[in-house]
Amino acid sequence: MPRELGERDRYTIYLVAAIAGLAIIIFWHLMVALVFAGSIAVITLPLHKRFSGRIGTKASAALITLIAFLIFVAVIALAVGLLLQNQEFLNGLVSTIISWVGPGQNNSITTVLHINQTQLDGFIGNSNQTINQWADSIIGQIPALGFQLLVFFLSFSVFIYKGEELYNSSFAMLPEKLKEPVMHLTHTAVDTLYAIYVVQLIIVVVTFILALPFFYFLGFEHVLFFSTLAGLLKIVPILGPSILMAFLAVYAISISNMTALALLVIIGYPVVCAFPDLFIRPVLMGRRTCIHPVIMWIGFVGGLYTLGLVGFVLGPLTLVLLIKGYHILKGNHENCKTGREKDTDTQ
Repeated sequence: MPRELGERDRYTIYLVAAIAGLAIIIFWHLMVALVFAGSIAVITLPLHKRFSGRIGTKASAALITLIAFLIFVAVIALAVGLLLQNQEFLNGLVSTIISWVGPGQNNSITTVLHINQTQLDGFIGNSNQTINQWADSIIGQIPALGFQLLVFFLSFSVFIYKGEELYNSSFAMLPEKLKEPVMHLTHTAVDTLYAIYVVQLIIVVVTFILALPFFYFLGFEHVLFFSTLAGLLKIVPILGPSILMAFLAVYAISISNMTALALLVIIGYPVVCAFPDLFIRPVLMGRRTCIHPVIMWIGFVGGLYTLGLVGFVLGPLTLVLLIKGYHILKGNHENCKTGREKDTDTQ
């Protein structure tokens, strides 16, 4: 017999929802770590199931957590190694820029901005002070960042180990009328999370490939270094490689290389930075989730704007679930077929 919610059940749900809301408020500063841990755990569950059959559930959760930690360390080591290996080259670029805008130097920037050298020197002094304060702030946040990482990996392990069991037990308590729409929403959420992270990996690779010929023709040498750095910076959505392009644009002006500046403005930013985020990402996401690319773009950019880094996941996920819920209300549970569903149909 279908299970119906009684008055006692409804009050229990209200109580649990209130406690959950209180927990979110209390642990709000840890939400970034928890959201990323939970969402990444979802897409690693198939791997967990495969490992569990061979080495057991606990060992599988520990092994996958270890693999995730090693990947994280490898990415950080690659970025730090690149910077250290090219430190002398980068110092040369920075020194050139500092010499160009340094005190007592007359250059084209004063003419373009219609300011005198004294004003420029004052601006540089204030900027240096701001940068130093920003650096001190980052150093001061290292313990908090370390704690966030600890929470991420511990939560990730727990989500892998107990996540599916918790979902199944919660799903079993639902009234029969709710089970079907919840199941459809769950499948949609999983597909969306797969798309977010798989597409992000594709975007990193695409950015690296696009950067290779661009930096080769730019003529600053160190092509592999710049291309790899652009790809790694793409891990940070939207702003990543744009910072690199802005830095190189300032360097191009400092050495009066207007050709390089034109390439950075006309090709570098639009092709290497903007094209993957504004076109490739929403199109690939839209194909996987059957949502229009414009809506996916709004989900990514709007989520990042309103929620920060965690909006990279919650923004598109919320919009996709909202649209899926609308189709469910219309009675159209299978409004489109994702790539996974098409593959299933052809088998």
